[in-house]
Amino acid sequence: MDIAPTISELLDIPMVPPDGKVIPEVIEYATTYDCQKVVLVIVDSLGYSLYRYFTENGGIFQNVRQLAESGMVLRCQSTADHTSPAIASIFTGYLPTNHHVYATDDIYVERAKDSLNPKIKTILEWAYDAGRKSAIVIESHGADTFLDRINEVFGVPDSQDIIEYDSKITDAAVDALESKPDILAVHLRAIDRYAHRAQTWEELRYAAGTVDVNIGRIVENAEKGTLFMICGDHPIHANEKWISSASKAWIGERQDQLVALVVGAC
Repeated sequence: MDIAPTISELLDIPMVPPDGKVIPEVIEYATTYDCQKVVLVIVDSLGYSLYRYFTENGGIFQNVRQLAESGMVLRCQSTADHTSPAIASIFTGYLPTNHHVYATDDIYVERAKDSLNPKIKTILEWAYDAGRKSAIVIESHGADTFLDRINEVFGVPDSQDIIEYDSKITDAAVDALESKPDILAVHLRAIDRYAHRAQTWEELRYAAGTVDVNIGRIVENAEKGTLFMICGDHPIHANEKWISSASKAWIGERQDQLVALVVGAC
């Protein structure tokens, strides 16, 4: 929930003070690299321990690691253990008990109650209201909640083939960058889907590898002076199939409630 206020501070976007706080290390880094734009990539299920495991075992996440080597990796407390409330906190800066978004449909419900409620207003909307260009690339149903509230909305229909889905998300993100938004948000889901449906760590590593390739494509198409914030929404759901087959290294470094926030400039 510290991400939205940090972007607000960096891009000078007025917003009602939320629950989260500005991350001073990120502001200092972004100022040093003269970052005038932000790309926020939410990687579903990217817990901090999982990030460490994939980075240090097998050389996965090379593109993300390259950003981190010139930037930083922070451990962040997840506000929820499921996607919708966690992402709502990332976007709004509020705890779930304040934004009340526990599923996508809750956004429509809360806006019907009070469309001007600042606790459900995202940093993308605050940016749009301040005259900054904002864009989002997410699943279609969630994307519809942003229609007429920000500059560009790219929705991708959900799919059983999550690798193809993420590829289409990335294609749309590259298209979105052509209009040079001040802030772009993207949601990649392959790791989370594989965590639920795959049976082996090899499959999970494959999913992570595709996420890294997609992030690499987005970085390649971003303007110089863009700050990348790559963040997990919640840790991987630590069900028995992953615990029983995990390496001792992964089990030994697990910090269940933490997600990774990778910050780097291009």
